[in-house]
Amino acid sequence: MEPLRFSFSVAGTPHAVTDSRHRVVAGVRDWRLNDADEVLDDVALVTSELLTNAVRHAGHGPISVAAELNDGRVRIEVCDSSPVLPKAGLPGADDETGRGLPIVAALAARHDVEATASGKRCWAEIAVPAPHACPDAAVHALLPRR
Repeated sequence: MEPLRFSFSVAGTPHAVTDSRHRVVAGVRDWRLNDADEVLDDVALVTSELLTNAVRHAGHGPISVAAELNDGRVRIEVCDSSPVLPKAGLPGADDETGRGLPIVAALAARHDVEATASGKRCWAEIAVPAPHACPDAAVHALLPRR
């Protein structure tokens, strides 16, 4: 099966984070995933954190956002023009920032950051639960009764 994918570009402004999060969630919702509410909550939060980092640290340059469903995972990618790779740390109790990457790490099955020719790509993959097995009534009719 061919992966499902969409992508778009946004300006690096704080307003873009909210709009892009809604756009990604709507696109992933259209894929009608198993346990969609749980997956969509994780997609929304991961998308927000990756985009917020891009807007905060890459300035007002162009940002691209992509989502792909492949091999039971939703992959969210955010690319920006800054060559500076983020470093996860542990924020202090009074710090107002620094929790984004630990949140992404907690929600994602896999995540990473990669340098690109024009900046960097931050991505995270969220596992999609397998469909629940639903026994076929015809199979049950053939089984001996106890």
